[in-house]
Amino acid sequence: MRRPIRSPRLATLCLQGNTADSTRDNPARIAILSEALSHLREQRDWHPLDAVLLPGGYFRLSRTLGALPFEQRKRQLEQEPFASSIGDQLEQLQCLSPGLRLVVGVMATPRHKAERTEQACIAFGREGVIGLARKMFPTTAEGRGRRYMSPCIDDFSSKHRFVTLSNGSLALLNSCYDLFGAADGITTIGSRRLAIRALRQGKNHVTHRDAGFSSVRHLALSAWSSLVTEQQPDVLLASIHAFERPGLDGYWQRHGIARASAGFKGALALGAAHFLERLPDDGSTLAAMGVPRSALSAGVNRRAFSLAAARALAWRTQQGPSILLRLFAARQRRAGR
Repeated sequence: MRRPIRSPRLATLCLQGNTADSTRDNPARIAILSEALSHLREQRDWHPLDAVLLPGGYFRLSRTLGALPFEQRKRQLEQEPFASSIGDQLEQLQCLSPGLRLVVGVMATPRHKAERTEQACIAFGREGVIGLARKMFPTTAEGRGRRYMSPCIDDFSSKHRFVTLSNGSLALLNSCYDLFGAADGITTIGSRRLAIRALRQGKNHVTHRDAGFSSVRHLALSAWSSLVTEQQPDVLLASIHAFERPGLDGYWQRHGIARASAGFKGALALGAAHFLERLPDDGSTLAAMGVPRSALSAGVNRRAFSLAAARALAWRTQQGPSILLRLFAARQRRAGR
């Protein structure tokens, strides 16, 4: 039985602007992250922290991860220039937050024109990559047309999507809309299941046009259902890509964040995102905890169950974009709206 030594304490970072467009954006993103973590070191009452969560697409990879096994993905990621910088910065925070994890969303441009942009959520410790979640659940829009987002079959049963935090909690990593898929059974949301129109396993690539595809997809989703039932995470972390402005994240708060918390016995669910126009205030959290099981069947009437941040810092960085750091402590509960 898992016995956390204390309640989880996590920080989220929201960034004004859009996702990284190319690897040329990475140096500026490294500088922004360094400035943010420097501010975090000064906030002694925020510590100890178990993880810092960044948006989806915060960094751009030089090449895709594809269907490589975890150890090869890990080696490839740790060769990216931003990886060593993350390790150095986490090392500087160890005295305040031993075992701190940094969770960040990345994207990569595929070589094949029939493939859509690869998305993943990566967890770093000071020793390097410790967890990885390549996106498995495309949106309905990503499942349309002649281009595919091709999840890897092995990822549906991968325990590397789960990371143990320093307090003893188990966190599930989610690349954007994977958080919606995490709360689904294999038969509850047909549209999400049907959006998976291609799958990869090693060098093999099967699509909805191939005989037996539905059976292969069903087996992958069954493996995922068994995995999350077995692991039962205490914390759900989602690296979300972007919202145009605050207020347009309400759908995510209700049907992504709150619903996921309800699906995992009231687990702490957090998201971090880019905001194109301006950053949110306290009324827009992308956080929930203690959501009752009944919220799963509430549909369009589902409440937001917003969890208030315990602390918040916002400022304009030396690179130009503004950032918002927020602390979420499990004991700080507020269900509303």
